[in-house]
Amino acid sequence: MTGAARPERGAVLELRELLDEIDALASEGDRTRYDEDRRYRWVIHRLWIAVGNEAAVLEWLPGDTSAWRALRLLRNDLAHVRLPDIDEDAVWRMTNIRTASLRILLDAIPL
Repeated sequence: MTGAARPERGAVLELRELLDEIDALASEGDRTRYDEDRRYRWVIHRLWIAVGNEAAVLEWLPGDTSAWRALRLLRNDLAHVRLPDIDEDAVWRMTNIRTASLRILLDAIPL
């Protein structure tokens, strides 16, 4: 099968790369940097938006897709809510603890 026939394959591969970037950024900073360095914070926001874009593809897979739906909804919030209204505590927590569980879900998707 080609990538065009299996869009979830491309989404899984892209998600792994995005999670790597999020992990790298998380290891380069701490909550103080996240709060004080807007460029650092905005890059993390943008990566989570990209994660949500790819997760939207995985929502079409059979089975429980609630994790992918939640990421798509997060994408919508980060992309469309005013910056002062973003729940930065939730974004920072996800940046530090959510990537491992998402990798487990990705590994369960047959490529």
